[in-house]
Amino acid sequence: METKDSKKKTAGSPSTKTDSPPSFKSLISDQESATKNDSTAGTSKSVKLPKLDEGAPREVWQRFFAEQKPSPGNVGQIVRRLHQQKNYEHTIACIEVALIEQPPQPWMYEVLAFSMELAKRPKADVERVLLSRSDFTAANVPEMMLTAAYLKRMDFNERALAMYQQASRFAPARPEPYLRGLQIARELNDTKGVEWGAVGVLTNVWQSGYEAQHREADNIAAVVEESLRKAGRSSDADTLKASLAAAHHRDLILKLTWNGDADLDMSVEEPNGGICSVENPFTTAGGAYTHDGYGPKAANCFEEYIAASALSGDYLVRVSLLGGEVVGRRATLTIRRYIGSPDESTKTMSIPIDGKDKIVRLSLNDGRRQALLERNAIDQQVGGQVVLVNAQIAAGGGGGIGVGGSRPFVTGSSPVVGAGGAIGFQPVITNIREGIGFSAMAVVTGDRRYVRLSVAPFFSQVIGVDKFTIPSGR
Repeated sequence: METKDSKKKTAGSPSTKTDSPPSFKSLISDQESATKNDSTAGTSKSVKLPKLDEGAPREVWQRFFAEQKPSPGNVGQIVRRLHQQKNYEHTIACIEVALIEQPPQPWMYEVLAFSMELAKRPKADVERVLLSRSDFTAANVPEMMLTAAYLKRMDFNERALAMYQQASRFAPARPEPYLRGLQIARELNDTKGVEWGAVGVLTNVWQSGYEAQHREADNIAAVVEESLRKAGRSSDADTLKASLAAAHHRDLILKLTWNGDADLDMSVEEPNGGICSVENPFTTAGGAYTHDGYGPKAANCFEEYIAASALSGDYLVRVSLLGGEVVGRRATLTIRRYIGSPDESTKTMSIPIDGKDKIVRLSLNDGRRQALLERNAIDQQVGGQVVLVNAQIAAGGGGGIGVGGSRPFVTGSSPVVGAGGAIGFQPVITNIREGIGFSAMAVVTGDRRYVRLSVAPFFSQVIGVDKFTIPSGR
C-alpha cells in the first residue's frame, strides 16, 4: 500500500550532498579506493618512495617523475604514504609536480589544499588552490557549490560567499546557494550579502519546511535592518526593507482544505500547459507544489500551490479524492491573488466531494513572469530529489520513482450525433508522461531469507506533434 509519509519525506527534503565537503581522511580514503579501481593502477606495481633528503622537495619529485614516470594510481599510493608519515611538504611537492606532469585527478586540489593548511602555508596560496578546482568556464553549479563549501570550511568566508552568489547567477532557481550564502553573509555582517540571500530564500526556496527557512531569512534581515538604523544608515535600511517587501509578493496561492480522514489531491494546469502536482512539484512556469496533505489530523488536511512569479492566463485546478471520507462531503479552495500588492484579493469556493474529479477554472491577468524557466533549472531546484515517489518496496510489493510531468494531447476522435441528427467528432484527450522513470518489483523468497528485485528504468519524451482539425457537425 502506498503511503503519503514516504511521498512527503522524499519529495520535500532539500538535498545537501552536493555541497558537503568530505573530510581530509575521507578524501584520502576515496582516493585510495579510486586508485584500486583504476585500470592503470591495476597493472602497475607498488613503487618505492625516493630518498626524500636528496635535495629540496620540489627537486626530489621532479627527478622522480622524470625517471620513474609513475601512473596516476601510483601517485595516489605515494600521496597516501606521505600523508601517513605526516610529511606535508613532500605531499605538496609531489602533487604540484603531478599536476604539471599528468592530467589532474579530482582529489588532487582538495588534498593539496588540506596539506598546505597543515604545513602552515600562506592562506592566499591555499585559497588559490581551492579556486583552481573549479572550471568557471563550464558553469558547473554543483562543483562551484562544493568549492564554496571547502572555502567556508577553511574560513575563506568572503570568497565562499562570492562563489555562492556566482552559482546563483548560473542557476537562479536553485535554493542551496541562497540558504548557505545567507548564513555566511550573516557571519560577515555583509549588508548586501544578507539582502541577496534573504531575497533569494524568499523567492526561490519552496521545499518542505520552507516556512521555517523563510522566517529565518526574515529574522536575519530584520536584525541587519535594525543595526543599520542604529548606525545612522537609514537609507540602506530602507533599501533592505523595500527589497524584502518585494520578495514577499506572491502572484498566486491556492490552498485546498478539508476535514476528515480523506486523502485529497490537487493538481494545477498552468497557462503554458504544464501541470504542477505532487508528482511534478516544480514547473517551468514557476509553480511549486508545497504541501501534500491527508487526514485524519486537521493540521495536515491541506494541499498548497504557490506561484510567486506566475504566468498570466487561465489556470485549471483539479481536485481528486484518493480515498477516505470528507466531513460534510465538501472541501474549501482558497484563491489568493497578488499577495503583498495593492491589488491583493482572496476568494473562497466550496468544492463538493462525491468521488468524481472536480475542475475549477480561474484567471490571472497580471502575472509577473515573462519567460519560462529552463528545464535543467527545475531539475536543480529539485536538487536530486525523487519527486515522483510511488514506491513501497515490501514483500510482494512494487512501485516506481521518476522525475517529470505529463501533458494533455488529442490522440484521436470519436463520432457523436447531436440534436437534429448532425454528426460531429469528440476529441479523445490523453495525458502523456515525459521524463525519467524507474520501476521496481520485490518478491521475498519462501524462507524469507532473500529479496528478489526486478527493476526497469525508462525514458520518455514527446519529440513531435502533428496538428489536425476535427470537423464539427452542422
